[in-house]
Amino acid sequence: MRFDELFEQRSLVASKLKDCMRDKGYTKVSFAKKAEISRPTLDKLLNGSIDSKATFDRHLQKILKMMNMSVDELMLYSAQKSKSVMAVYSQNAPEDHEMSNTARKQYDLLMDIIDLCAIYY
Repeated sequence: MRFDELFEQRSLVASKLKDCMRDKGYTKVSFAKKAEISRPTLDKLLNGSIDSKATFDRHLQKILKMMNMSVDELMLYSAQKSKSVMAVYSQNAPEDHEMSNTARKQYDLLMDIIDLCAIYY
């Protein structure tokens, strides 16, 4: 797929980005910071609601570069089946931070709730 065709498939791009972010353990804040885009712009990308092709292209190029992915790799990306996240990247977490068992159980429960919400809403 060509980069120029992605704007017309904004909702599919948004879905693939969400899957990548979730599987790689990014929060929206940490992902936006690492990609050097604003959080509101990331939200618009993830909602498929960016109206400007130039804005969409510019920010998607930043994201693809940060993730070291090609257009085809993004569009062919399939979400991991596992619900557990290997790491969560936060802008204020210590580099050597490991989640406790209790926190991991609570986090997994929250992810299950979010998945259920995604199904019903």
